[in-house]
Amino acid sequence: MGQDNHKSVDTMASEHDRDNGFVQGSAPPESSKFIRQVNHSGLLSTLAFSSPSGGVSLFLGNIRPFVGRCCYICAPQSWALLFHNHLSLLGFRNAILVTETQTRYRGWLARRLCYFLFVDGCTVYPDVPFLEHKIINNARVQEAIRENSCSIYDQKSTCNMRNVLGIFHQIQATISPLLLRMTSWMLLKIFNWVFVNLQVHRGQIEMLRKASKEYDGPFVFVPLHKSRLDYLLVTFVLFCHSIRVPYFTCGEDVQLPFLRPLLRKLGGIFTSHDHGDHLFQVVLNSYIEELLNEQQSLAVYLKSPVSCPVLSSLSGLVWLSQVFDVFQNCLIPDAVLIPVGVAYDRIVEENYLEQMGPGKTSIFAAVRWVLRFLQKNYGCIRMDFGQPVSLKDYIENEGMHLCSSAIPLQKILLPCVLGCSTDAVYYEKSQDWLLNNDELIQLSKHHRALVADLGRHMLYTASCSSAVMSTTILACLLFHKHQQGIFLSTLAKDFCWLMNEVLARHFDVGFSGKLLDIVLHALFLLRECVILRSCPLNNLIVIPKATRNAVEELSFYSNSILPVFLGEAVAACALNSLLREVAKYMVDWDSDAEVAISQEELICKTVQLCQLLSSETLLLPPCQSVYQFSQEAVDKLMYCEILLMEENENKQPACDTWQKRFGKEMTWKVMDDFDDSESDTDETVWTCYFKLGQTQESHTFFLFLCSLLQPVLKVYETAAGLLHKLDFPIEEPQCVLKMFQLLNAQGEEQHGSATVSIVNSAIKIFRELGVFKEEPGTKGPLLKLSNTFQQPDNLLKLQQYIQQFCD
Repeated sequence: MGQDNHKSVDTMASEHDRDNGFVQGSAPPESSKFIRQVNHSGLLSTLAFSSPSGGVSLFLGNIRPFVGRCCYICAPQSWALLFHNHLSLLGFRNAILVTETQTRYRGWLARRLCYFLFVDGCTVYPDVPFLEHKIINNARVQEAIRENSCSIYDQKSTCNMRNVLGIFHQIQATISPLLLRMTSWMLLKIFNWVFVNLQVHRGQIEMLRKASKEYDGPFVFVPLHKSRLDYLLVTFVLFCHSIRVPYFTCGEDVQLPFLRPLLRKLGGIFTSHDHGDHLFQVVLNSYIEELLNEQQSLAVYLKSPVSCPVLSSLSGLVWLSQVFDVFQNCLIPDAVLIPVGVAYDRIVEENYLEQMGPGKTSIFAAVRWVLRFLQKNYGCIRMDFGQPVSLKDYIENEGMHLCSSAIPLQKILLPCVLGCSTDAVYYEKSQDWLLNNDELIQLSKHHRALVADLGRHMLYTASCSSAVMSTTILACLLFHKHQQGIFLSTLAKDFCWLMNEVLARHFDVGFSGKLLDIVLHALFLLRECVILRSCPLNNLIVIPKATRNAVEELSFYSNSILPVFLGEAVAACALNSLLREVAKYMVDWDSDAEVAISQEELICKTVQLCQLLSSETLLLPPCQSVYQFSQEAVDKLMYCEILLMEENENKQPACDTWQKRFGKEMTWKVMDDFDDSESDTDETVWTCYFKLGQTQESHTFFLFLCSLLQPVLKVYETAAGLLHKLDFPIEEPQCVLKMFQLLNAQGEEQHGSATVSIVNSAIKIFRELGVFKEEPGTKGPLLKLSNTFQQPDNLLKLQQYIQQFCD
C-alpha cells in the first residue's frame, strides 16, 4: 500500500490516542481473521494501492475537526464561554478500555479486578428524596385536583390522592447506585466482547465538567436516537467519567421484558399509551419540575429510532417544552442544553426497517435475541457531546432566529406545481402541524414556536456532531457510485477520497488506522450485502448484492452521510433539473457547446426543492432561511468546480464590487433619506451566469451528489403516482402503511430503499401541499384528495414536478 494513502488516514491518530485503544488496528478476532485471509491469499499487491495520479489530495485529513460548537447567532455567550483551542488537542479515549491505571490500585490483583475497582471508584450522585410528598403538595397538582372535584370533601378524598400516587408510581424512576455500578460492570464486559471500541473526546468531557461549575442549572442532554442501546450508552459513558447520570425519557420501543424494569431503576421515565388525561399530564409535568428543581440531569430523545412505528421527528418535543415551562416559571435559574451525537459502525437491531408490534416481546424471544447479540461483532461506536448551550442565553436572543414571515406550504409551492410562477416560494414554510400539538397547549403560540425552533437547532447540532463511520462511507460508495461492482484497490482509493471530502466539510470520521485494514473491516461488517470475487489481476472485485435486504441495508447506512453533503446535493439536483429543461429545447446538440446557467434561476430552483423536502430531511437551523441555504449551496458547487462563473469581457466582472459601490455617481444622501437601495447608483443590474466544469472529476462528483437524494425523491415521485390507488377517506397512519405496501409491491430495485419514515414524510408533505384535505372521523381526522387533485391532470403535474429533480 502506498505511503500517501497510509498517511491520509493514519496520521489522524495521535500517539496519545494509540495508547488509549482508539486506533482501529485492534480489530476483533473475526475482522482480523478476515483481513489475514485476504492478505495471505496473495490477491492484493502493493502496487494496487499506490497513490492516485494527479498529486496528493489538498486535504490529507491530518487534523481532526473539533465538532459540536454551538451557534454563535442564537447563543453568542455560550459560544464564547467554554471552548478553548487546547481542548481539541486532548484527543480521544476508548471508554471501554479499562486497566489498572484507571483505578487507585496497582498489582496483579488490581489487573484482574480492574473493572470492579473502576466502577467502584466512579462517582454516583444522590437521588431525590421524599419525592412523593413534593408531588402531592405541588401547586399544579392541587389545582388539578380542585378542578376535578365538585366539593371540598372530594378534594380531600383518598380517591383523588390514590389516583395521583398511582400516576406517580407509574412514571417514577430512580437511580439505584448499586444497580448502576453492577450494570456498568456488566456493560464493560459485554461492550468489550461485541464492540471494537467506544470513542469519546476528552475535550468534550472537559467542557461538560467546566459547564457544571460555570452554569447554575441542570443539564438537559439531547441525543440523536440511532438505536435502543442509546438509553444505556449515554448513562454508561457519563457514569464512567463521574458526571451526573441523567434521568431519561423512554418510548414504547423498549419491549424486552427484563429491560424496562432495569431502565426504570437507572433513571428511565416511561409513560403510558394514553397520556392525554389532564391529571396525568399535570403529575408528569410536576415530576419533571421537581427533578429539575433538585438539579437532576435529564436526557430528552426528540427523535424516535428507525425501528419504531411512524412518529414525528419531534415526537419528544413535549419533554423539551416542559423544561422550557419550568424555566419560564422561574423555578430554575437556567438549563444547560447539550446535544449528543451517536454513531455506530453497525446498530445492534437486526430488523431495523421492520415495525414493532404493539405487544410485548416474550421472554423466550428476548433470550434468543440476547444470545444472537453476544455472538456478533458490531464494530465501533462514537459518542460526541456538543458545546453546552444556556437556555437563558438562547431565549434572550430569540429575535435572531424566530421567523415572522412563515406561510403554509400550499401557498408557497402549489402554484409552482400547477405551472404558475410566484414569489411566495422564497418565504419560510410554517409548521402548523407541530405548533398545534395538543400536548403543548400550556404554552403560548410564541413560546411553542420558540420551543420548536430550539428542538430543530438541537437536532441540527447533534447531527453535525455525529461522526461518519467506516461502514457509512463504504455503503455510500457501493450504493451510490459502484452499484455494478468495483476493484478493491479502486474502492480503497475512493474510500480515501470520500473521507477527505467529509473532513474538509468540518465533519469528523469515527475511525483511524491503515486504509486497507479499515476498508476490509467495513467489508466484514457489511459482508451480508456484498460478494467478493477474485480476478487474475491480483485484486478482488467487490459487488453489492441486488437483493432487497442488501439494498435496504446499504441504503440505511449510507443515509448517515447525507447531512455532510446536503447543501451540494440539493443544489446539484436543482442544476440537473435546469439542464434537463435546456436539453428539451436543444435540437442540434453540439458536444462542444457550453450551457450558461443563470444564478438567479438556479437559486430559485434550489429553493423550490428545499420547500419540497420535509423538515426531517432538510434539517435547517431556525437562524438560517431557506434562501440563505440555497445561496450557500450554489456557492458550494462553485467551490467543488462543478460550476464555473462566466465572465464577460465587455462587462464589469461579477466579483468586482468596488466600482459598483464607489462609482462616480455616488453622492452623499441627506439625513432624512433612509432608503438603502443602491438603485440610484446602479443603472445596470449585473446578471451572473455559470457554466459547467469540464473536468472528469467534477462530472463524477456531480453525479454522486445527485444520487444522494434519489432514494427520497424517487419515493416522493412514485407515491404521487400511486395516490389514485388509495381508498379514501383513510386515516393518516393507515395511509402511510398502505402506501408503503404499494411501493414494496412495485418490485423495482430503485424502490428497495423505501422506508416507512420516508413514506411518512411524503404523505406529510402532500398534506401540507394541499393534496389532501381532512374531514372528521370516529377515531381521528380522515384524509381524502382535495378538489384540486381529484383531477388526474393535476396528479400528473405533481408527479412530473417531482420527477424533474430525479435522475
